[in-house]
Amino acid sequence: MLPERRRTKKLIVAFHFQRSNQAGWKCDACRKSGLAQQRRCGWGERRPGEHGPPVWSRGGAAAWECPKTFITGESLTLLEEFQAWKLGGIRDWYKMPARTVDGFLALELELRREMERGDR
Repeated sequence: MLPERRRTKKLIVAFHFQRSNQAGWKCDACRKSGLAQQRRCGWGERRPGEHGPPVWSRGGAAAWECPKTFITGESLTLLEEFQAWKLGGIRDWYKMPARTVDGFLALELELRREMERGDR
């Protein structure tokens, strides 16, 4: 088993969030209904030291702030590259940057865990 590292946390959250039902996570609707503060939206005002239970979780991944603002563009890009690689096997491991390989390995591990649990 590969060691889990902190730097892949946003990537793991992105993986599970993209595979979940996102209907309740529309920014405009969230703001209008007053949920943005409750979900600790990253676009809003931050309160120092504000903690609480996770606002979203799935498959062992959790976010203590809104996952839409927690997930980075870099994580989404890597997730798309991983999906393309899984479909077409388009890249050679030896020619990939180490950071990309590390991300792909983390995503592959999460995908296998999901399959073992019988998740989608």
